[in-house]
Amino acid sequence: MNTDILDIRDLNFSYQSREILREISLSLKQGEFLGFLGPNGSGKSTFLKNLLGFLKPSGGKILYAGTNTVPGGKERARLFSFVPQNTGLRSSFAVKDVILMGRLPHLKDRWAGYSAEDREKVREVMKVLGLSSMADRNVMSLSGGELQKVIIGRCLVQEGDIILLDEATSGLDLNHSIEIMELMRKKTAEESKTVVAVLHDLNLASQYCDRIVLLKEGRIRYQGSPLEILSSEVLEDIYGIQAMVGIDAYGRPFVLPRRAAGAAGVS
Repeated sequence: MNTDILDIRDLNFSYQSREILREISLSLKQGEFLGFLGPNGSGKSTFLKNLLGFLKPSGGKILYAGTNTVPGGKERARLFSFVPQNTGLRSSFAVKDVILMGRLPHLKDRWAGYSAEDREKVREVMKVLGLSSMADRNVMSLSGGELQKVIIGRCLVQEGDIILLDEATSGLDLNHSIEIMELMRKKTAEESKTVVAVLHDLNLASQYCDRIVLLKEGRIRYQGSPLEILSSEVLEDIYGIQAMVGIDAYGRPFVLPRRAAGAAGVS
């Protein structure tokens, strides 16, 4: 039985007078792959930014499980590894140097510099991601998909216990999306990492996530295993769409959206 690693209790967040998150209560379990889904604007990315401390909740608490301790500062940086929607890279760096940035929370002090161990971890991650041949390339010369893998590499060398992915597969083709999801699945199974992934692809979420949380208008509307919560009724409630939900040969649900009634035929 996986133990809780983080407790989120009645989390609220408002921007000026607009409520973005409302009474979010959730426990993150060690070794769990959690999918966070919902319509655009439902608060998914805002939730991750509250966990990271980029935004300050207007109410509620984020606590180490079983304690009354709020992670902060360097401790928080060692707890969470993060892949953002936007890389934020605007300067020319080599691939290996961008990935090395993920080791910053592990520096002994600001003057120590990166160690041989730090650089070895970068080489290991580049090998896993198939980036070794690009080590010295300028990141500004990479394709969108290649750059996304570099940012995922930076996340992995940080070695946080909780990996937060904000639409990390959105810029990747299906082959590379599956490659990253398989890698994250392996992290949960072999290293007991906890992965929280903001996703839009319901079928990827169903195939790889242990638990899915569905948000709408800043509230958790449903949570449970893919088999428990993915249904045509739930998808109509959350997304306002008609969809058929079937079960594949491995017992996982799959979603087929239906065309609107009266839609023109294929020409």
